[in-house]
Amino acid sequence: MKSQYVQNLPLTLRARSAPFYTGGAALIGLILLLTLAFYGGPAALARWGFWVLWGAYSIWYLLGRPALVIDRQELKVLNPGVSHRVNYRALVDVSTRFHLTLVTARRSYQAFALPASGMLASRSAHRAQLQSLPAISYGPGRSLRTSDLPNSAAGSAALLLRGYWQEQVEAGVLDSQEALEVSEPDWKGLGLFLGLGLLSLLSLFL
Repeated sequence: MKSQYVQNLPLTLRARSAPFYTGGAALIGLILLLTLAFYGGPAALARWGFWVLWGAYSIWYLLGRPALVIDRQELKVLNPGVSHRVNYRALVDVSTRFHLTLVTARRSYQAFALPASGMLASRSAHRAQLQSLPAISYGPGRSLRTSDLPNSAAGSAALLLRGYWQEQVEAGVLDSQEALEVSEPDWKGLGLFLGLGLLSLLSLFL
């Protein structure tokens, strides 16, 4: 089904600041490692290198990696420590109150990558941006929550997601589907986070 809201699926959405955190963590980590090697040699690298790696990885894992992945059949929320898979049949609402949040009959799944922008978004919004949004975006009297403005991180993601979801509902695509909700710990990411942290602590005894 061709959509007017999303193309080239899967579509991965992250906070606008994510590339800066990722690039900054990698650049600063590299500079610190080179500085330790140049001025302190192998001993300094052995003692402080894991701290640098753990710090850079933590910044990326907590601030650069989180994302919302919009795919044809389901949505995937990548949060620190856990990921959630929810298909469109399970959705009952898409909220932007604090973060973009997938609401089902069972629970809510916040996408930490897409926070609500609040007053900042309202000051830069244009009237034309508030027209012709998916019907689910509007409240009573066609009111629009500040966090739903399409020039905010959560609002722009909600616009795409609600529009694509509405298209599937209207086309009857979801009628034959079963609701799907799966939450899985990110064992690989958590293991690397904890492993680097443990090595950092052990390096203090070298």
